[in-house]
Amino acid sequence: MQLSRHRVDSGFTIIEAVLVILVGAIISIGVVNFISDSARGLESASRRSRLAAAGQVAIQRLSFELHNALPNSLRVTTPEAGGDQCIEFIPIRAATNYVDPGFSGSGKISFDVVDFVPDQQGTTGGYAVIYPRQINRVYDGDNGAVYADWPNFPNNSPIQEIDTITDSGAADQSTITLVQSHRFRRRSPVQRLFVVDQPISYCISGSNLYRYTDYGFFTSQVTQEEEPGTCEVSPDPPDRCLPDYDAIPTRSKTLIIDSIDNTGLTAFSVESQSLRRNSLVRIEFNLTTGTESIQVNHEVLSRNVP
Repeated sequence: MQLSRHRVDSGFTIIEAVLVILVGAIISIGVVNFISDSARGLESASRRSRLAAAGQVAIQRLSFELHNALPNSLRVTTPEAGGDQCIEFIPIRAATNYVDPGFSGSGKISFDVVDFVPDQQGTTGGYAVIYPRQINRVYDGDNGAVYADWPNFPNNSPIQEIDTITDSGAADQSTITLVQSHRFRRRSPVQRLFVVDQPISYCISGSNLYRYTDYGFFTSQVTQEEEPGTCEVSPDPPDRCLPDYDAIPTRSKTLIIDSIDNTGLTAFSVESQSLRRNSLVRIEFNLTTGTESIQVNHEVLSRNVP
């Protein structure tokens, strides 16, 4: 008997091959899109996370310093259309109770206070403040001042520059010696005395937030930054300008955060200050990078009863 042989062909037809390629392409496109979307999502989340972290650092620093502001020293400028604005305050270095400062006649050049905690004996610089009730009086350092005697606080005002703080010889007391005889304007109901440093300004300029200090006391709030070597507000010392990196190469100006777009927004607002209640400072930043943006809002309570 002879067996018949049948040839069996194996493989894909052209139609099957085309279908396989088409299905594989569709799956590949889906996988690529999924990976691409995931990568974009991760990148977007990373950018937003960096913006949020930068905003949080700026808010924390501002909050810390605003909590330590001298009562009745907070003031802000009118925000510009592009969002540029400044907030200014006087930082407290230390506080205690006074014993016998001058409140009559021409005042005194030295007086005793209860010892500071922590101890301030031997420290230099600073300004003594008693019962700061009016904001314009604590900033009045340009009262007819010239470079040789600036700042020139008027007599019968709540503030005067300190020369030294030394041991008085009496138990638990220190002696504050001023740069000149001074009569403080009013007595504090709780005999409170503050030692403060020069004012601090936080300003939004374009997309950046800067911190300025070491520029002095001026009755009118200073908002203009000094160009390298010049000050257009006042060309003669003392310069009524915020310090510039090139003009004053110190830490007088510090970049706190960039990537700000506050167009049409009010970065800083302060509720009406009163002797009977604390101040509430509202802060609003719109941070942006590329296509991502987040808005940071925060409120800071600043003690306002002197």
